[in-house]
Amino acid sequence: MNWTDWYTDTMDIYRVQDVQDGALTRHERQQVQTGIPCRVYQSDNKPINMTTTAADVQQNDHLACDISIDVRAGDELMITRGGRLGRAGPVIRAFAADPSLYYEPFGAIMPGLAHQEIRLLQQERVNL
Repeated sequence: MNWTDWYTDTMDIYRVQDVQDGALTRHERQQVQTGIPCRVYQSDNKPINMTTTAADVQQNDHLACDISIDVRAGDELMITRGGRLGRAGPVIRAFAADPSLYYEPFGAIMPGLAHQEIRLLQQERVNL
């Protein structure tokens, strides 16, 4: 199996960057990459948490993408489900953990297996 054929979603990566504002340095979240092929899988599908003051969702999914993509722990990812298939699926906002890199095995019979897997944390208040 070639991983690139498996990527059905797209993601945009946002990272906290230093911004010089006169003599001050402040931090802003800025887009660093866009339209990256990926795939969300192993969704835990936890139910919505309802309280008297708010409802929230908290999920831990996994994401796979090409090994050459620079994803760092703490990056904010905006993932469009089905984006690579031309579908307007839901957009998921999640935060990345440290990526696990899986390099191409030496002498691989089926090249194209190199990829990275990233655990995601999705934590959102729900608009009712």
